[in-house]
Amino acid sequence: MAQKYDFDLIVIGAGIAGLVSSVTANGLGKKVALIEKRKFGGNCTNLTCIPSKSLIRMGHYAHDLTRLEKLGILASTADCIDKTKIMSHVRSIVQKSYEKDVPETFERIGIEIIDGLAEFLDPHTIQVGSKRISAEKFILSVGTIPLVPNIPGLHDIDYLTNENVFDLHDLPKSLIILGGGVDGLEYASAFGRLGVQTTVVEMAPRLLPAVDAEIANHLAQEFTSDGIQLLTSSKAVAFSSENGSVSLEIEQPDGTHDVIRAERVLVTIGRKPDLEELNLDKAGVRYGPKGIVTNNTLQTTATNIYACGDVAGPDLLASTAEYQGITAATNAVSPVKSKVDYSNNVYVIFTEPTIAQIGLTEYEALKKYGTKLKVYRFDYSTMRRAIIDGTTSGLAKILTDGRGRIVGAHILGEAAAEVIHEIQIIKALKKPLHKLNMVTHAYPTYSQALVGRASQLAFLEKMGGSFWVNLALKAYPGLSNKLDTARDRLAEKDEPGAEQMITNTQQSQGDSSPLPTPAGKRRKGNAVIIELPEALMYHSETPFLAEIFEGAGEHPNVALDFSGMRRINGLGAGMLLKLYIALKRRNVELTAFGIPKGLREIFKVTELEQVISLHETEQEALAGLGNHAPDETDGAIQAAEIQNIDAWAKPYPMLTLPDMPKEARNLNVSGRAARGPVNGFGQFWQKIYKLEIPDPSISPETAVKALKENFPEFQPTFNKFYAGPHGIAPGEIVLIDSMTPGGPVSTGVMIMYADDLSFTFNTPVGHPESGWVSFSASRRDGLTVVEITGLARANDPMYEVAFQAVGSNIQIKIWSHVLQSLAAYLGVSPKITHEAVCIDPNYQWDQARNLFYNAQIRTLLQEPLRWFRRV
Repeated sequence: MAQKYDFDLIVIGAGIAGLVSSVTANGLGKKVALIEKRKFGGNCTNLTCIPSKSLIRMGHYAHDLTRLEKLGILASTADCIDKTKIMSHVRSIVQKSYEKDVPETFERIGIEIIDGLAEFLDPHTIQVGSKRISAEKFILSVGTIPLVPNIPGLHDIDYLTNENVFDLHDLPKSLIILGGGVDGLEYASAFGRLGVQTTVVEMAPRLLPAVDAEIANHLAQEFTSDGIQLLTSSKAVAFSSENGSVSLEIEQPDGTHDVIRAERVLVTIGRKPDLEELNLDKAGVRYGPKGIVTNNTLQTTATNIYACGDVAGPDLLASTAEYQGITAATNAVSPVKSKVDYSNNVYVIFTEPTIAQIGLTEYEALKKYGTKLKVYRFDYSTMRRAIIDGTTSGLAKILTDGRGRIVGAHILGEAAAEVIHEIQIIKALKKPLHKLNMVTHAYPTYSQALVGRASQLAFLEKMGGSFWVNLALKAYPGLSNKLDTARDRLAEKDEPGAEQMITNTQQSQGDSSPLPTPAGKRRKGNAVIIELPEALMYHSETPFLAEIFEGAGEHPNVALDFSGMRRINGLGAGMLLKLYIALKRRNVELTAFGIPKGLREIFKVTELEQVISLHETEQEALAGLGNHAPDETDGAIQAAEIQNIDAWAKPYPMLTLPDMPKEARNLNVSGRAARGPVNGFGQFWQKIYKLEIPDPSISPETAVKALKENFPEFQPTFNKFYAGPHGIAPGEIVLIDSMTPGGPVSTGVMIMYADDLSFTFNTPVGHPESGWVSFSASRRDGLTVVEITGLARANDPMYEVAFQAVGSNIQIKIWSHVLQSLAAYLGVSPKITHEAVCIDPNYQWDQARNLFYNAQIRTLLQEPLRWFRRV
């Protein structure tokens, strides 16, 4: 005979999850009890969702007033807000929400409401006060409480949390918010717009790490423009109070300490599960600091007990709590179990402007989908509805995979919380974005400007990618292919491209960065002597070369005086190689003298010693050029030294590999010489990919550091990089496994040069290209510009043919993807340009023998053996 329990199901916790689960189980015919130790309705109704969003709405109204003043509709907004009534209004909204779900409404449908603290005695029995109550099944939905850190002095001041902040009679004049997460920023948005001097203190280097970086950065800029102070990378050290105000000592990343002051402090660093009094150990329920452990059916380690809501995670969202409440109830009382699926969760942060997002961030999507990712980016400043409403601050982007299906969407701006749901429906139904083109959107609305417009752009892209459409546009009289123009116009962009700007040009864009110029020049005999500057560290060498050519005049020889040079990087080495090629094409011979200590090693690493003859003195150099006129003033030059020699790799006759990951093929590198562009076969090209970073706070050092630390992750999906044990450092080897249209290619590169502002790869013999690729960043017109500069020849005849056919497009995809990934990582909109210039159209036929080392051929020959070993 089955054991008799007091209830079929007891739900502990009457928040959103508990209310929904108890109603669901009751609707399935079960006898249900609902227990709450505090106020019915839980945190969301009484302490978090309802009151905080009411406060945020009040801040929104206050901001609207200032907007009306700017428009001239209101003469003045001074003293038009009674701050003593704001919190009382919030409390009235909470009461109205509570009255919609009072206990009596649940009792009327047969749910027994029990007030008190529940403690487990065993898996089927609890004690509430003096009563013992049993049930066949339990659902735990007890929620969370504020997490208050143990910071010296905090417990000695009258700090605020979400549990008492709405009890305030008047708004404070100033407020420190400890914690820059979702809750902290929502409160900062509300209080800041209500005229409270607000400072947010966040220990992490950036706000909202789970939010798309570009969206989070844009929100931070909006906060700053509203007068809200954001202190990131700031550790709270100690609190103190004096004369009615609170002081907080904070520690900066560099170890320095500052003190900030405010009238009150609001703690919002997070929440913790409210489990201490439940005696879950007696019930056999396992739990941890983040909550109760459940499986994918929300069942705990006690088979008759389920959990839902904030205490079960993974998100502290009312929408998740509702979903889990229904799932937990049906699984608890039904023999058929449903698994939870959070892939279609919608996340909204109710700041002003509001953030709404689904799916992957742009950076995550780039890592997963590589060059197949499409990004439809829109600025609120161009939206008709936003212009009408005066809400032009914001941006949005919709991300799709290679099949046009939505993998992520991010909106910052007015109506974001409403518009995101239409995008989520398309994503959940797994329909391509272009399918929505057949659905009209009312004009002017935010949905039309975002979802409707994105679907139109996707539809035009699909047409442009269709073989049959392109054939018809070529063959049918009266038609022509101007779909790109139509797409750019619908995207309302002045520059081409809706998702990013990638421009192909034939010459460098002008910039204001300092350019190297010769320190001096003079003629002697049949040669012109060029005194090099102290540093050769740039790629923009056009003025430099022009002045050299002007100085060379009709002379057939040029001698470079290195005696004054102290620093050179990979870009400087490239400049010398381009100078040699340019002079060679004019039948001008190049030599050098005054070699500083360390420069000969650099010339060996770069193989420049094979094309530029080096001499100790000026007289020796001129003699080598056939100028034998005596010069009594010419003597030994005082030995100098290259200051950044440690940033260069040592000259190795053959490359050697340390232990590398097992998943790397580890072919075509070890035992080979580093073979740059000096000894390549094909035409010599310079290709530059440039990313302009619109955020002036991002320094060149920050950009290069991000490139170094994340270089393997910034690669497209068909490129696998395996950096050495020291990462991007001089002399390290990076293995590469790439899947090209011609099959797999296993190769690698050597880090030839690396410092805080640039690093340069050098290829080994057999690599598709014989060349150098330099990654650098510099400051121009107040902004950081990141450049990828490639100087290369195809390694052998086969690769030359491949590059002529498809290789160039693959390169554009790879390096544009790297820069787009860097932009997504830094949280900025990508503006990418590309230029390609053929420096030498001639082939070096004596290097055709490189074909013997061709990495493509050798990788393909190794594939059967590799497959056999795997089997």
